Amino acid sequence: MTREASNPFDIAWARLTDEPPSTETRLRALELDHSTPWGKVTLAIDSDDVRHLLVPVLSTTRFRAGLDGPGLTLRKRFLEDASSRTTYADLSCPRPELAYLFDELCTDVLRTLPGREKQPLKAVYQVIDRWQALFERPAGRMERQVASGLFAELLVLRRLLQTDASAHRTWTGPTGRHHDFSGGAIDIEVKATTLAAGYVTEIHGLEQLEPAPASTLLLAWFRLVAEVEEGRGVSLQVLAEECLELADDEQAMRSRLAQVGYLPGVVRENDVRAFTTSEERWYLVDETFPRMTRAQLGAAGVDERVKDANYTIDLVAEVPGNEEEVAMHLSGWSAQA
Repeated sequence: MTREASNPFDIAWARLTDEPPSTETRLRALELDHSTPWGKVTLAIDSDDVRHLLVPVLSTTRFRAGLDGPGLTLRKRFLEDASSRTTYADLSCPRPELAYLFDELCTDVLRTLPGREKQPLKAVYQVIDRWQALFERPAGRMERQVASGLFAELLVLRRLLQTDASAHRTWTGPTGRHHDFSGGAIDIEVKATTLAAGYVTEIHGLEQLEPAPASTLLLAWFRLVAEVEEGRGVSLQVLAEECLELADDEQAMRSRLAQVGYLPGVVRENDVRAFTTSEERWYLVDETFPRMTRAQLGAAGVDERVKDANYTIDLVAEVPGNEEEVAMHLSGWSAQA
């Protein structure tokens, strides 16, 4: 299903856009069927064509400070006509490229409001807390190396999601953890290269190839071909949307994507980056695997004031696991652990 077909606000925004332009002090507004004791929830567009969701609240309501970012704002707004004056929690999104995300946030507010009509601001806060990460990080053009690394991680995530719809919860790389995935007794570190030959791989930090206690660490390695001809390979947007479709919590999945600086449908240069997987290898990182760890440095007598190190390894002589071995390891994967 396309976003256009599933967006319940398209007709409402189109209707408001067709109205005569508003002045600086007026809004083009459309009341919805949802309401609170103080009035109807309202969609609105201002003179700068910024979209707003207006949720009626008690006039003495105090608002949380700090919700005034470049992508999402929350303010108290008063609207009045000849017979009444209504106070609203005014949610707006000043960035037009995030309009589709704002629509999804608005949908979430309307889902959350029933049963909380007497505390509408609490419902609004709950939704903001779920979505704010998506609006805080500006989406810019990704360098090819960053895009290829994300693509490889999404290849692994798609595989995990195909057997566990909650596997996006184990994608810990965007949160700054040492390993890209952590699920139960298995961790996965993902590496990718766009070089046509060679197996030299950069390792960032002494913990990146250090298994967690009582855990098995796998290294998933991909050789990707960056496609420049349209229609070849798989685009980053297509792969991300496949993962979103497989995940049982799309908002949590979008939040992970936002944490790595990618929002599908926002920056076309990112969306159309496409790759073909020319080689895929999985390694078991055990005591014989080439690596540098903190324990090894200590055993070698390296000064304890040396706290970290980045280094490279050459995997040319390492024997990867076959598909049966990889499947056996991943059979112990669990997003609930």
